[in-house]
Amino acid sequence: MKINVHAAILSLAAVSTVIAAPVQLDKRNFIADKLLSLFIKAFHTMECDACVVAIAGLKDVARLSQNSVLDAGKALCPTVAKWPADVCNGLVELYGPPLINAILKADIGGGDGKLICHSLGGVCPAPAVTSGTLTFPKPRPANISVPSPSGKLVDVLHLSDWHVDEHYTAGTEANCGSLGCCQVKTPAPTAPLNRSAASWGDYNCDTPVKLTQDLLKFIPKVATPEFAIFTGDIPPHDIWMETQSTVRPVETHAYQTMAEGLQVPKVYPTVGNHESAPASLYPTPSSNVNNTWLYSGLADDWSRWLPADAVNTVKNYGAYTVSPTPGFRIISLNTNFCYTANVHLYANTKDYDPFGELNWLIAQLQAAEDAGERVWVMGHLSPGMTDCLENWSALYYQVIQRYSPHVVAEQFFGHTHRDEFGLYYGPGGDKNSQNAIATAWIGPSVTPYTNLNPGFRVYKVDTQSWNIFDAETYIANLDQAPQWDTLDSTPNWHLEYSARQAYGAFVPVADNAPLSASWWHEVTTAFETNNDAFQQFWTYRGKSAKLEGDCAVGSDCATNIICNLRAGKSSDACASSVRALKKRSDDVEAKLHALADGVKTPAGLQSPFRQASVPLWEQKLCGPF
Repeated sequence: MKINVHAAILSLAAVSTVIAAPVQLDKRNFIADKLLSLFIKAFHTMECDACVVAIAGLKDVARLSQNSVLDAGKALCPTVAKWPADVCNGLVELYGPPLINAILKADIGGGDGKLICHSLGGVCPAPAVTSGTLTFPKPRPANISVPSPSGKLVDVLHLSDWHVDEHYTAGTEANCGSLGCCQVKTPAPTAPLNRSAASWGDYNCDTPVKLTQDLLKFIPKVATPEFAIFTGDIPPHDIWMETQSTVRPVETHAYQTMAEGLQVPKVYPTVGNHESAPASLYPTPSSNVNNTWLYSGLADDWSRWLPADAVNTVKNYGAYTVSPTPGFRIISLNTNFCYTANVHLYANTKDYDPFGELNWLIAQLQAAEDAGERVWVMGHLSPGMTDCLENWSALYYQVIQRYSPHVVAEQFFGHTHRDEFGLYYGPGGDKNSQNAIATAWIGPSVTPYTNLNPGFRVYKVDTQSWNIFDAETYIANLDQAPQWDTLDSTPNWHLEYSARQAYGAFVPVADNAPLSASWWHEVTTAFETNNDAFQQFWTYRGKSAKLEGDCAVGSDCATNIICNLRAGKSSDACASSVRALKKRSDDVEAKLHALADGVKTPAGLQSPFRQASVPLWEQKLCGPF
């Protein structure tokens, strides 16, 4: 989503050098008064070294007075981010303490400072990947083979990014110009509404309960799924006030809604970044924070679908494995342990594999290889995304290279809200169709937030190879929501497209062949030269809402997107979508310095810093960003 907690976090970092001596630490007003001056002096160039110095200064101040850091962050946040005070206060109170705890444990001068500035601020270049080379229990077999398809296809449902807002209220302001639109406000607005929230939803807001219920009623009309997968994110995006007591009931209600509304025997979920509270914060052994409340709660919610042994492993850190049928296994990972917004990870950046999850994954895949099983791997955050830490992503990539395509049949993720995919390649680094070995399917979101139609996907899956032969995506055109209210009708759920038909028109695929990684690579090759093919993808990527602007073959937009489709690991991504602060013009800089010296705010100067313009194709729609 668009909430930029990074700005609030950097606001905390900016406290550093305003402290001339420890005697001033009790003078919180002094810190706040000087914060803007510090921000200009430390970040007006947005240089890497300046950011690291500020982080180091924050660490020094926090050793003596963490409350001073938090108070200063609250004072700066409204100026930098232009958010209401309640949002800023909530963000700093929730995210400040764990960030400070991590920075107190981090080796700022030894490389951690640059990593934090890169991951949270987009300021420093990406540090070199240092996680090394994995050792596997057995070498890769010399002669691998993928099972031939049986010819029998079954439906599998993919839901993702539910983001239900139980406080969504029809008739409220949908275009509120701030955060948390489509909800009742106190006091109620006196001016006419910019846009009234339709009862079925709005492009600027999370999912009404009734929309999720209607979606579940529609699915049996077009598919009879053998089972469903859900790739995470139940709560809405009001992260400045998410606590254990607010997110857990929402999660329990949503899973109950799925259980009652889906005519599917099993749902295999994964844990999203929003399931935790605060959102995206998943403690590691180094952070000394207990998160058993979440894992135990999810284990209870999922116990209606999972066997007892899987429920027990969920209680560890949210991961599990299950075999829906002999010869086939699903492995559900907690990929939040690579998420750049999970500040707990910075307490020990050399702990590349918190809780040993990747080692556990290797053990499961080795057992599957030995038993001749086919495997689906699923998680919320795709490891190829730029907000997955490069070291974790590189290790995961090695795992996929070792066990694909003969063991790992397919991978499934969510988080982006868009309809996307990612490709993995074999050793050697060649990115061509001959070396493409695995596909990551990134499912479309149920939530329309932000500027997307709500959607879901049905896969046509072979029951022997467990490869995908088609992917059918369904949407509802939310721009018609006011008409549904006026006519007392329901959403127009319909087939948006079949991947096999849509892209097979540009890259033919044999009737008895799955939609393999090699085929998908050829599709991306068509995207490079055939604007019709790319425009088809561009439309489907936004679930036909057509609200993300233009993107033509040959533009930076298209070039970066195609590159990122081929980036199975985050260090290969061609464009970073991390929002950064950017220096203004010299004229504005002069005004800022005058402001820092106590001069009245210059006319026309709305905010002392602005975020760098992030192209629509790079903007993140989920997480605390």
